[in-house]
Amino acid sequence: MKIIKAEIFGLNLKMSDTFPTKAGWRPIILRLTTDEGLVGIGEAGLAYGVAHNGAIGMVRDLVQAFVIGADPLEREVIWNSMHRHSFWGGACGPVVNAAMSAVDIACWDITGKAVNQPVWRLLGGRVNADLRCYASQTQFGWDDGMVPCGEAGAYGEAAARAVAQGYDAIKVDPIMLDEQGRVENPNNLKGALERRILRRATSRMAAIREAVGPDIDIILELHSLTSLTGGQRLAEACAEFDLFMVEEAVNYNSDRPAKLLKQRLPHLRMTGGERIFTRWQYCHYLEDGSFDMIQPDFCLVGGISEGKKICDMAHAYEVTVQGHVCGSPISTAAARHIETAIPNFQIHEHHVYSTMPDNRNICHQDPQPVNGRYTVDDSPGLGLDLNEEFVRRHATTVIEI
Repeated sequence: MKIIKAEIFGLNLKMSDTFPTKAGWRPIILRLTTDEGLVGIGEAGLAYGVAHNGAIGMVRDLVQAFVIGADPLEREVIWNSMHRHSFWGGACGPVVNAAMSAVDIACWDITGKAVNQPVWRLLGGRVNADLRCYASQTQFGWDDGMVPCGEAGAYGEAAARAVAQGYDAIKVDPIMLDEQGRVENPNNLKGALERRILRRATSRMAAIREAVGPDIDIILELHSLTSLTGGQRLAEACAEFDLFMVEEAVNYNSDRPAKLLKQRLPHLRMTGGERIFTRWQYCHYLEDGSFDMIQPDFCLVGGISEGKKICDMAHAYEVTVQGHVCGSPISTAAARHIETAIPNFQIHEHHVYSTMPDNRNICHQDPQPVNGRYTVDDSPGLGLDLNEEFVRRHATTVIEI
């Protein structure tokens, strides 16, 4: 079997009238076709932030150099060619590894369809009968069309709506938005943090804990907006709310801040990983004991092939896994298949973006959690088919190779 055609779709979707980012929502999707008529889809996980066009170009370059004419069942051959022979693949970074991820996921999708098996079975079987989910990024609201929260009471109301849908865990960033629900100046979130920032964050967390009660897990999300001192100070201030995890309290420019933070706050559980790429970068964090749970994004870290290796490596260190999911349904599917098949799965991220109509229309299938739980069925491959009419209508870039 050989890959004879590739199509790259750069989408520009409207998620909400109040969507609080300049970059918008711009998924990058790859579709590969073989000489036997099998089709596989993958995603470069840079739908958010500012990297969309770079990812499109990198996907095109890798496909032209290493994918057309290759056997999609030889995933390790393709992966290692991209990693070792592209020159830049060996350096670890978001654009090149996102593009590698798109290729790898599409090849897994084709492999599953070729043998009429779901990806989770090819990864070893259903270790987890279903997946516990949490409602992610409730500072953007929940089940209300994404209305960013300003007042503390709005944070509690959004969390309560998620719990009413059956979620027993939520994640919130209490510092990224100001009192009017607008994005806070990031310069105000570095260093030791002003008292007003701390008061605003703790009042929001208190409102959430009061709204959901004592039995709901809360993940404190900081998006690496804080530096070491501020991250420590904020985590300490919010510890009274019985946190499940503290996520991205420091940046990834070096692995040292995460190590120091865990040493300073050994009583709090730390997590992160969406901006850590490949097993070579993850090994430092695991060896240092920086994280109690890792969050690899399988559309960024190097795909399903690399993601599974990282999960297995984490298992050796007694570290659990929650795939970072902030993309199209393809990103969700990649995470669900791996999380179903690994013994160190912890919880699944169901992002508020995954609830929005435009995102849900990218594929014909639209699996959503039921009472805060996910189950992956027996459909071959990823179990998704691209909604081509919708995708082409919303694509600002289409490249055919």
